Amino acid sequence: MFIAKRPSSRLIILLLILATFALTSCVGAPIAENWPGMSTDGRNLYVAYGPGIFGIEAESQDLLWNYQPENASLFFYAPPSVENGRAIVGDFGAAQGLFSPQTIVSIYGLDVSGNAVQTLWSRNDLAKDRIVAGPVQVDGVAYVATSDNLLLALDAESGDELWRFAADFSIWAQPTYHDGKLYIASLDRHLYAIDAADGSELWAVELSGAMSAQPVVNPDENLVYAASYDREVHALDMDTGTEAWSVPATDWVWSAPALADGTLYFGDSSGNVFAVDAADGDILWESDVHTMNIVGGVVQNPPLEIKGAIQASPVVQDGVVYFASLGNSESEEGLLVAMDAATGDELWQTTTPAPLFSDPVIVGDVVIVAMQSEAGVLQGYNLESGQPEWSFQPPEAQ
Repeated sequence: MFIAKRPSSRLIILLLILATFALTSCVGAPIAENWPGMSTDGRNLYVAYGPGIFGIEAESQDLLWNYQPENASLFFYAPPSVENGRAIVGDFGAAQGLFSPQTIVSIYGLDVSGNAVQTLWSRNDLAKDRIVAGPVQVDGVAYVATSDNLLLALDAESGDELWRFAADFSIWAQPTYHDGKLYIASLDRHLYAIDAADGSELWAVELSGAMSAQPVVNPDENLVYAASYDREVHALDMDTGTEAWSVPATDWVWSAPALADGTLYFGDSSGNVFAVDAADGDILWESDVHTMNIVGGVVQNPPLEIKGAIQASPVVQDGVVYFASLGNSESEEGLLVAMDAATGDELWQTTTPAPLFSDPVIVGDVVIVAMQSEAGVLQGYNLESGQPEWSFQPPEAQ
């Protein structure tokens, strides 16, 4: 087993306190203690929410499977990774009681190929702090990032540990795999390139802000993009880590950019959105999500001014980019906005029943968002019009 460890660097304690509070402040909500984490294989949706995870077919909204561990006091946040009928997921941990403050965190390998979920393995001896990032499965290996600074490589069938890499602070960003390498963004302000075979460090670059967004690779330009709390998106050489360019935002960039047709799209915590040339970082257009047309079911004339903070990654298809926003803090409604990818012009917007923290996905002719809402944990909206198509509430949340 290879263990890599870098020297300690400056810890951003205030950031950890604020962000941890943000993640746990949903405790006591009527349905679950967290907002959902969602992933897709292009046909089915896989959602971590409350004390379990579930899969549904997007077109029919038929429940495919549902899994909930015996310990109902824990909950799930990280989007599940599902490959070849096998789900890998980590939980957010469960406290052991007043006199035993330790949090027990587990990682699970599940057979979800049928209607009944079978547990392949479960490990509670690997991570000592919550799992925020979704795992990644490649060629029978599951790569799992943890809040106790680790990237773990596990045999996806058995759960056996193959190697581990240690950063200097929490890893909240999903790892990115490309051509035998893993790119990892950490709250320790470093972007790492790791050999996927043994976990050895290939290079590491310290930026001026922490990172919670998954790195995005662009092999055509040999660049990897890192969004940072330093209010910038950085482009680095995939082989060396040398910075090629950076582009400024107006606030923290929490989420990963979306790369499509040579353009990089991203939003920031002040609700401003950007399109930049993926090769050189030139800004193509800037816009924002600072107005809401409908609040509480009432049309606003003029539209209501909002901050529109963006914490989710955008998604792009057929010349349209979709941004999910926290929306209006007073009404506790979110906002989903469709923009022309070439110009940034708003095509439509729709108010959602709850703020949108999780990345939207597109399946067929529907853009789907996940939220903490009694109206439906999943909501599907027509790609062209933004009109609601369907909603879904998992059985345990009804």
